[in-house]
Amino acid sequence: MAALTITASELPEDIIPDILKRLPVKSLVRFRCVCKSWHSLITTPNFINMHLHFNQSARTLIILARYCGTLLSLGPEQPSSPTNFNTIIINGFEEAVELAFFDLVKSLPYYVKGHCNGLVCVVINDGGDGALVLWNPSIRQYKRLPLPTNFRSTREVFGLGFDATIGDYKVVRAPSSYCQMKFRDYHPQVEVLTIGSNTWRKIPDRDTPPFCIEHFFQATNANGGLYWLVAANDDAFRCEILRFDLAKEKFKVVPSPPDRFHRNVSWLGPLKESLCAIHSQRLSFVDVWMTKDDETWTKLITIPRMPGPESYVRRSDYVPLCFTNSGAVVIGIKGEGFATYHPRENNIRKLAVQGVEHWLQEIVCAESLVSPYAADEPAAARQQQMRSARTPSRNLWQLILNGVANYFSCSSGADPRH
Repeated sequence: MAALTITASELPEDIIPDILKRLPVKSLVRFRCVCKSWHSLITTPNFINMHLHFNQSARTLIILARYCGTLLSLGPEQPSSPTNFNTIIINGFEEAVELAFFDLVKSLPYYVKGHCNGLVCVVINDGGDGALVLWNPSIRQYKRLPLPTNFRSTREVFGLGFDATIGDYKVVRAPSSYCQMKFRDYHPQVEVLTIGSNTWRKIPDRDTPPFCIEHFFQATNANGGLYWLVAANDDAFRCEILRFDLAKEKFKVVPSPPDRFHRNVSWLGPLKESLCAIHSQRLSFVDVWMTKDDETWTKLITIPRMPGPESYVRRSDYVPLCFTNSGAVVIGIKGEGFATYHPRENNIRKLAVQGVEHWLQEIVCAESLVSPYAADEPAAARQQQMRSARTPSRNLWQLILNGVANYFSCSSGADPRH
């Protein structure tokens, strides 16, 4: 049977974005250099959003932050050939590699404060005023943000989220328990920076929550809001879930998921595009709860403990990171490494990862084309329609079609802004 040959002229123009959205970011970064119209297509907000939503669950990047060292990267997950039904293959998470971080770090202390749509919010202590940075590791672009007043560097509390009502990203500065304890002149207040305006504005004092947040907690971005765990005012040993609504810019306390053992919530994080929580882990299993409306909690999954003599006494050391395409969940285990659990087999296994060193934080974000500079463009440019691409050569089309099937890898290009 003769091989099927497809030429560019035979492809409808509206098929081109649908083909390109299936490719990994590294390939699309390379294809921006094909011609001006391809660069225009791949960098339009419409295409970037299309690619983000198509790949948000399928291509997850796990970043391990080490406070005073370079970052380690696991993934994203790579497609694998069909295997035996009982065999779980997780290609892409077998090796930790050093991630090319920007020049501002250079072994300086830093904390990741939050992430959203492939963008990561990082605070760096450079010995001077410090730095607040938005960074996309997939396309190797970063933007240095203006500092708020009386900035306290890595001990500050920030969160990053997307406000769908205005189509822009917001960085939120929240009260820090460390700053309140350490600095006599510290006045807890909330400030918001909308990336498009690039300026800080203060939220009225009446809307400042009566809570302070531990600076090492990442903000969880889900359900149109930012979430943190805070100590209850009437009981320092009891945790509550604090939410900041990104559109209304108001705080509220979210009811915790039910627990018949009356335990504290010990972890918050995003899974399946929802807010998820775990109670203190003193049992032989870990229940992961999920909510989409801040009121109704549903049990997402129950993860058994790794077998061993200490499995019943450890607490707060299981962190569910992401689901794989096969339905397994990748778990970070504090001080030990990684594991996978698949409900189909009801079995938890160690995940052997080469090159893993001690890490402080796990950051799980989608591989995306979202630029930290996107909001700097004029509104008219952001709303432009996708332009049709110039006809590329037949060989290039064949390369693209093969890339869709094989998810080939290629080296990332340089920042097109330079």
